[in-house]
Amino acid sequence: MKIDSRAIIGLIVIVFVFVLSYSMFSNYIEEYKTINEANSEKENKMIWVNGSIQKGSFDSLNTGEYTFVLTDGVSTMKVSFIGELPLSFGMDSNIVVLGTVNNSTFHATRMITKCPTKYEG
Repeated sequence: MKIDSRAIIGLIVIVFVFVLSYSMFSNYIEEYKTINEANSEKENKMIWVNGSIQKGSFDSLNTGEYTFVLTDGVSTMKVSFIGELPLSFGMDSNIVVLGTVNNSTFHATRMITKCPTKYEG
């Protein structure tokens, strides 16, 4: 049985496209982690972390930077955020931040607020 050269070329092209698309999209996928997992993160990789702001820890600096401690009730993490706060932001809001861990501080580049729990059934 002779293998057709077109089949081999087609297979090579399919494998090449798959490898190329995986390598391109794997850099843009952000992972979702708990605070405990984020604290043990070693790589400088973009991740999402959610929690609530620990009471009394929110501070607004003159440089446009906000610092606070994020907690999930079990673990805590120091967060530094530069950017605009979401419109529905409040001290009792559940928030989700996107960023990287560096020197035991989570440097957030994006912040969103979660829907209030009063809408849950």
